[in-house]
Amino acid sequence: MSSENEVRVINDVKIYLETLSNAKENAIKLSRDILVYCRRLIISCLYNNCSTEYAKKLEEVFSVFRKQMMQYPELLYSNFYASVEAEYVEAITFYHIVAENKFKTFNELNIVRPASYILGLLDVIGELKRYSLELIEKERHDESLKIFKLAEKIFNEVSELGHLENVVPGLKRKIDVYRKVLDDWRELLIDLLSRIKLVRTMESARTSQ
Repeated sequence: MSSENEVRVINDVKIYLETLSNAKENAIKLSRDILVYCRRLIISCLYNNCSTEYAKKLEEVFSVFRKQMMQYPELLYSNFYASVEAEYVEAITFYHIVAENKFKTFNELNIVRPASYILGLLDVIGELKRYSLELIEKERHDESLKIFKLAEKIFNEVSELGHLENVVPGLKRKIDVYRKVLDDWRELLIDLLSRIKLVRTMESARTSQ
């Protein structure tokens, strides 16, 4: 190969790598927007009415992000993209559970990969716990228990996939984390609801005297 051809080949690689670097910088900026909308959407569902506006904006920004990443396999299959994708799954799934009492399946989400979907589902458990405790404070006890049972069902189904760590990196660690979250949550609910039941029994006895 002539030196001229070698230079051209190197220049081609240089151009691609520079383009890849610029794409990564743009992706980082978009990922920040995605994470902001994820947080805003989750907070809106925890403490107010779920924001349809935040949900739509999140879906729009994530769609743009994904389309850009699909042009670069190095980015699309990176840990960076997988992390953002799992955050998206967590936020949008939580939104549909709280706002619509609907669980979004993998096929319904359509634009995420299986591994990110599974990891995102586990992370939803943490937000469901926070939501369940908010419901307790609002004395919506039956709804709080319903949310716990849904979280437990999600965990039980996902934990059956623990042997697939080789294709879902980090799965076993998250299963261990959320097993502890569920155990603590269960004990907390039992304690809180037992106290509430005791108070009501005492009040009933007092009024009947």
